[in-house]
Amino acid sequence: MLIPARHVHHNTGPDGTAVLDVKRESWLMLDQDASRIWNAITVRGGTVGLADEIAVPTGQDPQQVGGQIAAFIDELVAAGVLVDTDRPRRARRRRWQR
Repeated sequence: MLIPARHVHHNTGPDGTAVLDVKRESWLMLDQDASRIWNAITVRGGTVGLADEIAVPTGQDPQQVGGQIAAFIDELVAAGVLVDTDRPRRARRRRWQR
């Protein structure tokens, strides 16, 4: 399951979603399309069916749209904005411990 990281605050408006990463002291501004993916994750709990919702009305291929959604989510996870709770957390190494 994907959830926003603890150090992330977000708010959605008519033009998209603003994501504040407090840990990195940076903003991520999501346009309406990216905001739709973010809201599916944070409000609905996942992106099941989202590719069809986007692709069918616009005449696009749902598989291609699904791949783009997955790639965008991977970028958010890699940036530390989203956390995949199904993946085991890496142990943090501390230099001062032996």
